[in-house]
Amino acid sequence: MKLIGYFLLGIALALMVDGVTSCKKSENNPVEPEPLKPPIENEVIKDLEDDSQKAELAFKSGNTAEVKKVISETAAKIYGAELENVKPKFNAFADALKNKKLIAYSELYAEYEITVDGKNYFIAFGRQNENGDWKLVRF
Repeated sequence: MKLIGYFLLGIALALMVDGVTSCKKSENNPVEPEPLKPPIENEVIKDLEDDSQKAELAFKSGNTAEVKKVISETAAKIYGAELENVKPKFNAFADALKNKKLIAYSELYAEYEITVDGKNYFIAFGRQNENGDWKLVRF
């Protein structure tokens, strides 16, 4: 009989401890989780895709001035003088950008694989300014 008494006392104590330590919903103590924020990766990829589409449109336009708007300052120094000479290839490059494959990315740099005339190449975008614009740094 003593054993049943200890058993009932143990259950009563366990219920009291559970009741005291459990969180109850009230206006002062809400227990619902905060809504999850989208991961930073989603924002990075969205911005990157938006700016890569701008690059695609710039090359599709065939206008060297438009292309210079979507490449970094360093890339403009490297490729700038040759852009006029490769203007006939702008359209093929724009088509390749449509089917690009993201290989690697971070918050500041992204690399894609593209195919032009059956050959695979790698291009890179980098964040360039305080607005966070992605521009071609290597192509």
